[in-house]
Amino acid sequence: MSRATRTWPPGVYAAGDLARWDNPLFGTRMRVEHWSNATEQGAAAARNLLAAPEDRKPFASVPYFWSDQYDTSIQFAGRPGRERVPVVDLDGPQPEFLVLTGESGTLTGVLSVNSPKAFLRLRRMIKNKASLADAADAARALRFR
Repeated sequence: MSRATRTWPPGVYAAGDLARWDNPLFGTRMRVEHWSNATEQGAAAARNLLAAPEDRKPFASVPYFWSDQYDTSIQFAGRPGRERVPVVDLDGPQPEFLVLTGESGTLTGVLSVNSPKAFLRLRRMIKNKASLADAADAARALRFR
């Protein structure tokens, strides 16, 4: 059994703010304090509790959060990376922008302000381990139509 599905004591699973886990999407140990993560972890824990040991799967999630501040929607998914690519559109009725982050040329995170459609697509691209260059092209295509 991999470390990502091993529990101690055996058969005990945790979900929510207190849970740390090895996230294979990012190759690191994570702890995320947001209700959406707790919901996804709870569902994964239930699946693993009910599955045969050989059928258990590690929890591999692209964490995200959002906040609406008056007329401004702020969303973030993934993990911040050292590489950054801004995608800005200031021509509309309100500013819209994305900041893509990556490590070693791979998309690891996206910050979105007032760009919900692009955000959803880019979150999927994080899960699929898209290149930062491909994500930037997709973001520009989505923003500047």
